Amino acid sequence: MKRRILFCLACVLAALCTAGCIYDYTPVVEGQKNLVVIEGDILVGSYTQVRLSTVRSLETPFSELPVTEWPAGAHAWVEASDGTRYADENGRIDTRFANPNLEYRLLVTLGERSYISSWEKVLRSADIEELSYSVSDDHQTLTVAVTTRGDDTNRYYHWTAREDWEYHSPYSASFYFVPAGTYDHGEWYGQNAVVPFRDGENTYYCWSTSRVEELLLASAEALSENRLVRHELYDINCHERRISYIYSVELTQEALSETAYRYWETMRKNSGDVGGLFSPEPFEMRGNLSCQEDPDAVVVGYISATVPSVSRLFIYGEDIGFYRMSEEDRKIYEINYISAEKREWARLFSRGIVPYMHTPMGGPDDFDWIDKRCVDCRVWGRGNKNKPDFWPNDHK
Repeated sequence: MKRRILFCLACVLAALCTAGCIYDYTPVVEGQKNLVVIEGDILVGSYTQVRLSTVRSLETPFSELPVTEWPAGAHAWVEASDGTRYADENGRIDTRFANPNLEYRLLVTLGERSYISSWEKVLRSADIEELSYSVSDDHQTLTVAVTTRGDDTNRYYHWTAREDWEYHSPYSASFYFVPAGTYDHGEWYGQNAVVPFRDGENTYYCWSTSRVEELLLASAEALSENRLVRHELYDINCHERRISYIYSVELTQEALSETAYRYWETMRKNSGDVGGLFSPEPFEMRGNLSCQEDPDAVVVGYISATVPSVSRLFIYGEDIGFYRMSEEDRKIYEINYISAEKREWARLFSRGIVPYMHTPMGGPDDFDWIDKRCVDCRVWGRGNKNKPDFWPNDHK
């Protein structure tokens, strides 16, 4: 086998740096068992998204209490004061057409237990005047901020932020491998083949999505005017790939009652502002959720009902020149190309090596092969090819 050795330490180091994802943290609480965490304010005029988790005690084996986005067998629904019920689909409840003049509560079943929130009046959120960002003087941090103005009926704010971003693999492959004995695009391949990507197909453009996990709260009770100007919400470090190309955040703003605000503010202070709802908590306060089978059981969370305000912001990495590639990511550009004979294609593919491009000055079956994470954005950034329907370009 003929080789051109331009060896890449990139691939191992990049795997380490790309593994840093955000996961819900399962706190350990002494003296409590099987605490349930329920999150999901009732959003009238929008979709209500419920999330469930558990908190393990020191006496409970971790394996018995898995944390999932929506546990199998769990059910949730929103009930209106006129008896109308809105059922969930994997934790997502359609409350777009709920009547804002009624009161609402959330009901959840998990295993053999059921949980219920208190009846809540619907509060109307103030409009979002502006969703903006700024870059620090040292060019290390990007801060997302909001400007909003409310009336004197409510001075307490809560935000949730959903992030979407487009990113690219370090290199763009022109070909892909088709193993012998498979169909591809309706064609049967009796032998191993390297096939060019068809028009619109690639592993170069990818998208990913997440949510900001911090508790985003604010109060205007000490202000002479119920207005927040460029209130800072969260930061993004200059080395994060999500800001490398196009980054978008959809901010949902909710109005809170004073009681709900005090609850969440206490939770945030107890957690040290380092991870949001799922950080370790002493649980000194109770929310408005209870277990119907065991009224003394502690249920973590506070369910509000609100008509939210929503705003979206796009940030283009090229325009602001903010993103700086980390040293670990930079090393992936020290590429390891392998030129291989056809009989070795399957072995390379089984090792995670994929075709990249025709070998310069080579024959029709001569291709340069490369580590998959160098040319496949689904591996490089752990995203997917599911482009959001609101995305501002025509990449595929």
